Amino acid sequence: MPKMTDSELISVLNDAKADAVTYNGEFMKDNQKFLSAYYGLKEYEFTANPEESSVVSTDIADVVEADMPSLMRVFTGSGDIISFEANTDSEAEQQEAQDKTKYVNWVVKNQSDSFKMQYDWLKDAEIQKFGVVKYFVDESTEVEEVEFEGLDQEEIQGVIESLRSPDVKEVKILEQEEYDNGTFDIKFKVKREKSQIKIVNVPTESFIITRNARSKTDAPLVGDIVSKTRSELIADGFKRELVESLPSTTSDNDTYNQMDSIRNYDQGGESFNTSVKDWANEEVEIYDLYVKLDYDGDGIAERRHIMISGNRVLINESFNHVPYAMLSAIPMPHKAIGRSRAEITYQTQLEKTALKRGLLNNIYQANAPRNVVHDDVDLDDMLTMRTNGIVRLDSDSKILPQQAVFPLVTPYTGDRTLQVLQYVDQQRAQTSGTLLSSQGLSADTIAKETATRFNGIEKAGSAKIELICRNYAETGYRDLFEGIAWLASRFQDTETEFMVLGKAMRVDPRKWKYNHSIKTNVGLGAGNNEALIESLQGIYQIQTQLKMSGSTLADDSDIYNTLKRITDGLGLPRVDEFFNNPEEPNELLKAQNEQLNAMVMQMQQQIQQMQNPLAESEQIKAQASLIKAQGDAQVKMMEMQQKQEQFAAELREKQQAQDDKIALELTKLEVENRRQLNAEFKDNGGTQ
Repeated sequence: MPKMTDSELISVLNDAKADAVTYNGEFMKDNQKFLSAYYGLKEYEFTANPEESSVVSTDIADVVEADMPSLMRVFTGSGDIISFEANTDSEAEQQEAQDKTKYVNWVVKNQSDSFKMQYDWLKDAEIQKFGVVKYFVDESTEVEEVEFEGLDQEEIQGVIESLRSPDVKEVKILEQEEYDNGTFDIKFKVKREKSQIKIVNVPTESFIITRNARSKTDAPLVGDIVSKTRSELIADGFKRELVESLPSTTSDNDTYNQMDSIRNYDQGGESFNTSVKDWANEEVEIYDLYVKLDYDGDGIAERRHIMISGNRVLINESFNHVPYAMLSAIPMPHKAIGRSRAEITYQTQLEKTALKRGLLNNIYQANAPRNVVHDDVDLDDMLTMRTNGIVRLDSDSKILPQQAVFPLVTPYTGDRTLQVLQYVDQQRAQTSGTLLSSQGLSADTIAKETATRFNGIEKAGSAKIELICRNYAETGYRDLFEGIAWLASRFQDTETEFMVLGKAMRVDPRKWKYNHSIKTNVGLGAGNNEALIESLQGIYQIQTQLKMSGSTLADDSDIYNTLKRITDGLGLPRVDEFFNNPEEPNELLKAQNEQLNAMVMQMQQQIQQMQNPLAESEQIKAQASLIKAQGDAQVKMMEMQQKQEQFAAELREKQQAQDDKIALELTKLEVENRRQLNAEFKDNGGTQ
């Protein structure tokens, strides 16, 4: 089969657009009433009798606004939302997975309006049946004129160099005026060509997807309606002749206009239109489509990127990807489009609106009842409401005043209505998981709510929010991160330098070649960061105890990972401000240098103490001399004591020898004279 002509292609696409979910069934009507109910408008099923209460319950807004703080804390926190995991132990694949994780998270978080983009995306999914963002490589040209005064030749060259950057393609002098002192007033024209991955929100009414599609990948047609000015189209690279032939945007899209009127009801309810009326600012409606069809006639349907405006084809190229990320709060099996929080709360809002109106009407009637009036009463006086007013009776009236007028009592039914409202609120809490600050209507009722039961309800509500976070992460955010990695690896033609945790990092997506597993890092503990941090602190204590005991179950890297999770849970963006990563040599080297510096400072202090002034040195010498003198005195005393003990011992030895000699001489005399001389010797003063 031959290749399709442009007219054949446009015919096929028009049929496919007509079969999109946006223009079929109750899909857009439901989205319109959910958005109207969120704003509390009195359209659709909320109309009221002009003479009665027109209050509208705000249950949908209450549920959505209760969800948003937890959702934004989870998805705009400091941690990585999605990470890429290597499938093998290859060092190259693991390094690529780390680079891809850091780069894609950086792309998402460093969009010019990243917070608002994610907020709108999540809130769309809370109110509408789904939320959609579109990601693409934005290549645009910008022209800027800059002026300088009083520059010399050298300064001019410096300015030209400062204006040059990788995205600057041309720096041209437009005007130049020279003065007698050799200075110049000069005007430059700077032309920049930017190429960056951009993420934009797609309004529900602008999104196109084949009805009954199971997923965006299976859908034959996925796309959106874009309004661009003619100036923007020329900046995008389209030729002026082509742009001039495109029809201006018309306002005959009822679906789009109705949604836009609800969204902008407080500003007049009209679609956005520029107030500057010239050719360059005229808006052109463009269908940006990613359609699966057999364009080249080979019998195989392939995905193509086609942009059309009116009956003109602007772009027609092979593009094997659908660059949209869709998320629903409550995914439904076998459907690309799920349900929203507003959808499951809508019936409750209807019921409570009716109950509140009935309650207020009853109070109005009880406070200002109708009256039964006798014919003799002046009706003009009766109908005139005035403080201390007078109601006249006919002069010939024969009835008593208290019989002429008496109120027609309306029974008060507010207490029973409040009981029904309490029941409806409990049903809403069970359905949505959103708790009320008080579930009772009186002190007695509140007292019956035990702490244990309330904690159980609170945990059940947190579990619902955690599941919603998980749904968003596993569907829309997963698609977004995978899609950005796909775009970067195929269309980014330069190396990118960016900052991660205060460190410069360079990534070249052109070299990515692996398909990695996807790991989501949100959805657990989303409702209560305090409990998560408390658990992590317990793990940290166990790890430190294991390390101190010499166990191999925990090392510095494990402890650092725990501290990083605690830092992320506290909402602090940079863990490197508090802890060093043991796997980063530069950080370890820095810590070791700090330790060495501390040791050097300590040694310097000791040297300074040794080199104190002379007075301190003399004092130290005096103290040393005193200590030495005390020591010498103790030594001398010990020497004298030793000499005294030695002298006494020698004296005892000499005395003992003398006694032994005398005893020997006496014994000899006794032997010679044959008699005892011992007693006589003693009597004469002997020692024995």
